[in-house]
Amino acid sequence: MLICSECGRQLEEKEALVHKAADGSKKIICPACFEKLTGVDYRTFAYRKENARQTFFAVLFCLAATGYAFYTRGWEWGVGGIVLTLLVYFFSSKAR
Repeated sequence: MLICSECGRQLEEKEALVHKAADGSKKIICPACFEKLTGVDYRTFAYRKENARQTFFAVLFCLAATGYAFYTRGWEWGVGGIVLTLLVYFFSSKAR
């Protein structure tokens, strides 16, 4: 059992979260205190974090494909790849 450093509530290990404060210190907190400190519930935070990771890899793949298309097919395909990469970036990182 762990204890929340904000409210003192007892937590299971799977329920506890680690919050890094602005000064760099780490605290063990409950999901309710996480929402109070950050302004976002933990599920939304985890969803946004995973979405950002997937967006990074999608854009990286598109840039590699664009470079390959530019090299093998010419500048027209390269420009098309850049447009596609921008569309992937803007539509995948759009807040819902």
